[in-house]
Amino acid sequence: MNGTLPRWRTALQIAFTVLCAAWWLRKLGWTPPLGHWDFRVYYFGAQAWRAGLDPYDPRVLPADLFTGGWKFNYPPYALPLFVPLTYLSLVHAMQLFLVVKLVALGWLIAIWSRLLRVAVIDPIWVLFLVFAYSSAIFVDVVSGSVTTFEQLFIWLGVAALLDRRYAVFTAAIVTASLFRITPIALLLIALVLPDGRGVRSVVAGIAGAAAIGLGTAVVAPQLTHGFVRSVPTNFGERGWLNPAALPLADDLAAAAGRAMHVTLPPVASAVIYVAIVAAIVLSTVATVRHVLRRSDAVDARDALVYLAILATALVLPRFKNYSYMLLVAPTWFVATRSTRLRRAIPLLVIASLPIYSWIATPEHLAFLADYSKYLIGLAAWALLAYELRDGAAALEPVVQQS
Repeated sequence: MNGTLPRWRTALQIAFTVLCAAWWLRKLGWTPPLGHWDFRVYYFGAQAWRAGLDPYDPRVLPADLFTGGWKFNYPPYALPLFVPLTYLSLVHAMQLFLVVKLVALGWLIAIWSRLLRVAVIDPIWVLFLVFAYSSAIFVDVVSGSVTTFEQLFIWLGVAALLDRRYAVFTAAIVTASLFRITPIALLLIALVLPDGRGVRSVVAGIAGAAAIGLGTAVVAPQLTHGFVRSVPTNFGERGWLNPAALPLADDLAAAAGRAMHVTLPPVASAVIYVAIVAAIVLSTVATVRHVLRRSDAVDARDALVYLAILATALVLPRFKNYSYMLLVAPTWFVATRSTRLRRAIPLLVIASLPIYSWIATPEHLAFLADYSKYLIGLAAWALLAYELRDGAAALEPVVQQS
């Protein structure tokens, strides 16, 4: 009887996973796939370039995208990657892109599960993947963004780094930053490992990214100029679309100005942003140095890497809602490996946030909702930093269920 329980439990877990996956896939739609507004920009931008037009001119996009403020804003070498899809109808191209993206997502989840030593069919893990950070994974897939591919390369790099394969880590992070340059900042996580080889990875990665940028400028100067011209227009999104440190600072400055009935100068938000960055960076550096001074620092390398990933995301000036996929694995690590904090505390903290309560005015409610992902990431970083500062070496190991 007892010997059959694990098989029944596994069968139930598989059934639950399949049910969740079916529901999740149904929400995406297939004929045509729902959303895919980002992919439509890629598709029509590449189509315009193929026709000899300027892909960085928003006027080449369909009217609904143009009036909505959409634009192609990836480097010139991204265009040839999308051109083959323009030989298909838009619907068929969206469907093919979705299939390829789902394969990449499956690979990414397999990497996360291996690193975290959690079964892919673990029900809690499945639910966490579905709902973590306001369903960041679903938001990315339904938007047709390239974030899943970006995350796949990032986590291939992180896995290589934890295996001390620094060259693979560097190449993977540089590849992940080919569309959006911000992942290049993740090269810095190599500096937290105790063997001291991270500096070479940072230097090599920055040099490689610079060489790619320079080569692109030489080969396609006009397109590069259009791309550079489009970069400043990427900023300005705030709230739930871009719950990052800089827009948070902007909104805090605006709230302070309203409270004091004055108009604060733009430098006020810059000061707040610098203060946020300084607090997170200095605390992270102090925690890393504290751990590295211990004789068992090697045992804490996973925790140090996850701490650095969380800190990097929290200081970036732009970090879109679907980019919070980056924090799925680190947050699970913190939530399941705590040794010196009672397991209920993170749940109590989240449950105590004054969302949908009589305490919060509509204005405060909207603010908390807009930045809830940032605040959860900040809590995960703070909890992990506390664990490491308080003397936890490798955090409590997870026992894999059969």
